[in-house]
Amino acid sequence: MTMMFEVEDLLVASPATVSRCGMIYMEPESLGIQVLIDSWLSTLPTNIANYKNIRKRVTTLFSLLTIDSLEFVKKFLKEPLPTMNNNLVQSH
Repeated sequence: MTMMFEVEDLLVASPATVSRCGMIYMEPESLGIQVLIDSWLSTLPTNIANYKNIRKRVTTLFSLLTIDSLEFVKKFLKEPLPTMNNNLVQSH
């Protein structure tokens, strides 16, 4: 049997609980968006990924456009629910 739990934080968990269950909690903001970009690039088919340095080009485009887009959303748009940059990058 496999059981998976997602918790908001580990404030009341003892070190023994954390180590026995193999829990790791990382705030999404601490990961950044580059992890998502790298993960997506690793799923590209080989014939596309190796075509004329496409990985480097896509990474450059993401770097140029994504940060500015996220800043625009946070500064000028009204979000009905608060969002995190990682979720916005992953969903669009």
